[in-house]
Amino acid sequence: MHRAALGEPSATLAGALETRPRNVHLPVRGAGPSTRSKRRNPIQTHDPGFLTLSNLLSLSRIPLGLAFIVVSDPRMMAVLVATAGATDVLDGFIARVSGTRSQVGLLLDPLCDKLFVLLALSGFLAVGGLDGVSFVILILRDLYTAGCYLLARLVSIIIPFKPRWPGKIATGLQFLTLLALIFDPRYVPALVLLVGVTSAWAIIDYGTHCLRRKWKSAV
Repeated sequence: MHRAALGEPSATLAGALETRPRNVHLPVRGAGPSTRSKRRNPIQTHDPGFLTLSNLLSLSRIPLGLAFIVVSDPRMMAVLVATAGATDVLDGFIARVSGTRSQVGLLLDPLCDKLFVLLALSGFLAVGGLDGVSFVILILRDLYTAGCYLLARLVSIIIPFKPRWPGKIATGLQFLTLLALIFDPRYVPALVLLVGVTSAWAIIDYGTHCLRRKWKSAV
């Protein structure tokens, strides 16, 4: 009787050991939600400053656009367009490689693209190389984007100002139109039509993207 009674605790302990979970996963330091969110977010959380190399490359397109107005040599115009296009490619690449991506850089890159194109097209408009209707079609998307951004700022709504592929394609076609204006204006009407169609696509894409983000945040 006493031996059986003494044996019960050991049997109970053995049963508890058999039924305890064998695969216990302990939390690993550094693998929490904050680490996962950092991996998903490609933009640096720290402020790399304003005068980074990538931002300076973006800003260089403004004086290039001003120079485009006063230059009359077609070869120099082509050099300015090629240089502006090269800075457009390099600024984003350098920002990613050097880890200096920021919200300021994401805003400067497309803004400086728009300013360069606007200044260059204004030069052709001033000398009669481009008619007013084509000028409006070529800058319609830029006017829409700038207007939406300013309106959102006035009513304190945050809109992500990140370039999307339709907008990038439209910008590339704008640069091609500049080259056509320099070397062979016969292609300008077709390029203006392509820019108009692509700009409409970019406007619809950007608008629906913002609406989807707003709907998801509301849900």
